[in-house]
Amino acid sequence: MVKTSLPLVLLTRPRAAAERFAAMLWAERPDLEIMISPIMEIVYLKPKVLPQAEVLIFSSVHGVKGYIAAGGAPARAYCVGVATGECAHTAGFDVLQIAPDLERLKPVLGQEERSLLQVRGVHATADLVAEFGHVKSVIVYDQPSIGLSAAAKGALASSRSVVVPLFSPRSVRAFAAEALRLDGLYAAYISEAAKAAWELPSIAAETAETPDAQGMVVATLKLIDKV
Repeated sequence: MVKTSLPLVLLTRPRAAAERFAAMLWAERPDLEIMISPIMEIVYLKPKVLPQAEVLIFSSVHGVKGYIAAGGAPARAYCVGVATGECAHTAGFDVLQIAPDLERLKPVLGQEERSLLQVRGVHATADLVAEFGHVKSVIVYDQPSIGLSAAAKGALASSRSVVVPLFSPRSVRAFAAEALRLDGLYAAYISEAAKAAWELPSIAAETAETPDAQGMVVATLKLIDKV
């Protein structure tokens, strides 16, 4: 059976990240219609004190940019995610390792003898200070919720199928609060933790095999083919 129409892909990440992900999807499927409606925005913060450490830990591009905006100088760094590593390298940081997710970086951090600084946002999936005695942390950005656009709400209220890739437990909860229907709504989750945060369990879903952008591209395309 040949499909006569494709679902709309709704991206709710902050705009720069959403545009990068849209480009990855279009590289695989140029025929996709993609709508970008950030459900959160990035606000950089300047801490009163920027703690000193021998090695930094970045888990997002926003952490790298926020650290620089706060007056931090390039140093050695562990990074989570290819985009984070590339951003840090471009900014002059000595990237020691790029891990696909924080869980796979933790064994390395546990063996690290140098002082470490977790550069994070207000909302973080892991508090490394609580897990490791030699880790300090600093908050350099926030992601306040701003809600979906009128166009996105209109798309969700229509009869057209909508595929929504969701990249964190917090973004899942924020989107769930605004989801107007279940019929015709499909979600691609970056992880089982993100999927567990969804409060509408009857939704059709696909979970990424790897918790990164490429894994989400694969999961999103699989879901589109199932709609």
